[in-house]
Amino acid sequence: MDEVLAHVAIQMLESRVSNLTPAYWRREGDNRPYARIYYIKRGCGFIRSFGRTYRLVPGRVYLVPPRGDFAYGCSKNMQIWWMHFTATLFGVVDLFDYLPYDGERAPDDLPGLERRMKRLLEAAKDGRPAAQLEGAGLLLQLIAPFFRTPEAPLTARQEGIRRFLPVLRHIDENLGRRISVTDLARIASYETSHFSTLFTRTFGLPPWRYVLRKRIERAQLALQRSDAKLEPLAESLGFQDAFHLSKTFKKATGLSPREYRKIKREGAP
Repeated sequence: MDEVLAHVAIQMLESRVSNLTPAYWRREGDNRPYARIYYIKRGCGFIRSFGRTYRLVPGRVYLVPPRGDFAYGCSKNMQIWWMHFTATLFGVVDLFDYLPYDGERAPDDLPGLERRMKRLLEAAKDGRPAAQLEGAGLLLQLIAPFFRTPEAPLTARQEGIRRFLPVLRHIDENLGRRISVTDLARIASYETSHFSTLFTRTFGLPPWRYVLRKRIERAQLALQRSDAKLEPLAESLGFQDAFHLSKTFKKATGLSPREYRKIKREGAP
């Protein structure tokens, strides 16, 4: 576990305290490319991730992984303290894809947790490097108790992920170019069909779908964090043009790029 944590890169994307109503905070199929941590101050509701439903109750903390066909809602007004973040290993592997984790915790020291979260919310608004480093450290402290140490030194899935690290890095660095399965197989030193079988077994997606998912996720982050225009964004991610990006994006997320940007700019948990 220590060796893994030495390779974790964590980035805070957004954080705040939100007062939510049942009419506002409800959605199905929200496949965001980043993780979330929720602390419920008051009220109640639910979240569903990867088919598992959690009841949101005051005094508990919830860790939500990226994607997972996420759904959420509340039956009465709620206050949530929340953070959106990414956590990657070796530069290209999502931490949630590598280590087992729990989805909820009851903190041993609730006042201490609230103090850390308040400081984290303050640090997230401070652009100075020292504050950003402090915020990353506080966030790691918050999420670390959710992760479980694997029973074996390396599981078969972890071994598979490590085997494909050069492939994942190539994909990450070349999303704006044509990426062929043949080229990926050559990087991994496998015959093409055997490579596709092993890759799909490890990541749950064939290589071409994995590449497409990475392109869409990169677009999601760009739309949320900048005013990037669609045409140059499409070109930078290997799409034919803005129309091709928009069509593929809506098929993957259920929203057009414009709709997605509007929703995310509203700052919903």
